Order: sequence, then C-alpha cells, then structure tokens
Amino acid sequence: MTKPISNQSKVGGNVVPLGAGISDLCSIVTFATASGIPTDDVVEMVENGTLPSAKFADFLMVNVGKLRADLLSGKEEFKEGDYSHV
Repeated sequence: MTKPISNQSKVGGNVVPLGAGISDLCSIVTFATASGIPTDDVVEMVENGTLPSAKFADFLMVNVGKLRADLLSGKEEFKEGDYSHV
C-alpha cells in the first residue's frame, strides 16, 4: 500500500503541500514556513515579482491561489518579473 500524499511531500516534517494546508492568500511567513523556503528569500521573490502577491492595507501576501492555478496549468519556470505589479 502506498503512503498518503501528505506524508510523501513532507521535508523534515516542516513542509505541507500547497493545496492542503494553505488558503488562496497567506502571509509571507506562513508561505515560507509551509514551503520550507527561508523567509528572506520569499520576501525577495515577492518583491521582485517571482511569486504572485496581493497587497491588503500594509500587508503583502503571497497569492497561493494564483500560484496553484499556474502550476496546475503547466507553468514550470518562475522568473523575476513574472508577477510584477504595474
């Protein structure tokens, strides 16, 4: 019998699949923790447009819904400026 998907995708017990434990918008810290990427790196990727984001008041959030949709539609590369705000 195969292991459940959630157990297969954990890295050191600190990572959860994007579709399982994160809503469509989340804080940079939550995204960093869930993905196993250092917070400073996520901040840089949001600021340079590598990751999709949305701003609410003074809070910059990672747009996980957009990221998930792009991954499911076949997007394989994420480059600086892909999600730059105009």
